[in-house]
Amino acid sequence: MRRRLAGLVIALSVAISGPALAQQQDPDHSIDKLGLDPGEPQAPSPPPAVPFGVQPAQSKELTLDFHGYLLLPMEIGMHDRLNPTAGESDVVLHTPPLIPQYPEGFEYTGVIPTPWVQMNFLYGNSTVYATTILAATTLGDAAGYYNTTAQLGVNDAFITVNASKPIGIPFEVHVGAMTGRYGAMGAYDIGRYGTPLIAQTNTIGETIEASIPLGRQFKLMLEQGFGGQLARPPAGLVPAGWNGFANVNAGATFINHLHAGLAYGKNFRLAVHYLTAFTQDDQVPSGLIPDGRIVVMGGEAHLTGQFGHIYAGLASTQATNAATVSGAIRILNAQGGQDLMNEYLGPNSNGNGSLTTFGAEYDVSVSRMIFGQAYTGKSADILVSLFGIGTEVKSDDATFNNVLKIKGGAEVTYDFLPFMGVSERFDHVRLNASDSRQAFSIFSTRLLFHTNWLAREEIALQYSYFEDGINVYVRTGYPPVIDPSANPDADVLSLIGTVWW
Repeated sequence: MRRRLAGLVIALSVAISGPALAQQQDPDHSIDKLGLDPGEPQAPSPPPAVPFGVQPAQSKELTLDFHGYLLLPMEIGMHDRLNPTAGESDVVLHTPPLIPQYPEGFEYTGVIPTPWVQMNFLYGNSTVYATTILAATTLGDAAGYYNTTAQLGVNDAFITVNASKPIGIPFEVHVGAMTGRYGAMGAYDIGRYGTPLIAQTNTIGETIEASIPLGRQFKLMLEQGFGGQLARPPAGLVPAGWNGFANVNAGATFINHLHAGLAYGKNFRLAVHYLTAFTQDDQVPSGLIPDGRIVVMGGEAHLTGQFGHIYAGLASTQATNAATVSGAIRILNAQGGQDLMNEYLGPNSNGNGSLTTFGAEYDVSVSRMIFGQAYTGKSADILVSLFGIGTEVKSDDATFNNVLKIKGGAEVTYDFLPFMGVSERFDHVRLNASDSRQAFSIFSTRLLFHTNWLAREEIALQYSYFEDGINVYVRTGYPPVIDPSANPDADVLSLIGTVWW
């Protein structure tokens, strides 16, 4: 099996459209977002990406809207069995595959998707509306065991007050439990890696957004938020699978965040971000602990036009005694200070260190680049994506200090028929840029099926080949930990269904 097969892929262009009545939205009172809307799916969208986002209903009467997104992959990992005995085949099959794609680690690329089910319910009118989002990362009938933490249930629930008309400028207040994602590298989605470059927040609190017109084309965008969590792991709780292996020494964590941006029409946006997550708690089993803090500062630029979408971003993360900061904040998918130590700063850092993170993405439609607005998406097209992220680690743990992690890739998709397309993707990841033994590459080939040029559903057949360095390891066990004795899968077959409405 250590050979590159000719393969097939499924990748579904994912999107959630706004409510039907959102088509009537007054453009003079629309909010320009500095991050992704909480209602947008927490999964990357294979090209061609289209705007998804949930907009408020515009009816004066109370209206119920329902939207959803399903990403449903079947995946089989394969490799040659070492020293097979009587009654054992030469090839072993795994699901999930044994591959270096831990979702909370830097090695994650999103090329091998995991299930994501999301249903959005909105009820209200043009002045006030409520949003409830149900989500899951597994499907009960297909699960090999019942994993309560994968059945997320009510993932977000918040109330939005639209005060744009009385104030005279786009102005919204959100109160409740919601996700904030800053540093989305895609034009409309989170980007090819499914990772916010700057930070993600998971809190209950408030967020205020405003857009101030500056002449005919420019807008000043402002956002402020503050939130905490409904509860912290109580003393006496034993970390286990049913509670997500909760860190009982994580304190009650709060996040204050500020964002500002300048937009020129729909083509250019420049934004800066500041987030600080902190804990000042004495209710932990270990007794008195130092206050923990994670501070993130970042900037990003989006340029969108006939020649594609270009993103560039830079972020600085400073951690101080961060081990007790909870998962209210995520940095490069790492949940809170404990995961930040496990994945980047090292176990002997005491939660002290920093990350300097940079990333870029370029997505372009060749047909739109050539024909401009005359291209409506209802004919053949070639879509090209180039993407990369890097982070330099400074840590009090000498083993993890001065480590540069980088990953990059390219994807080309050719939709040649209304019902069919093909795609090729290449990813290269270096967990330590100076050590090729900690590097791996992924070659993926996809065959795409859909019902029309602009279909909202797709089925893809994908083959991926992993070429791993000798010091690239996979994770096994529960919770997953690095297992040097495990033999990684070289070949992965995926059958993926996606639909959005």
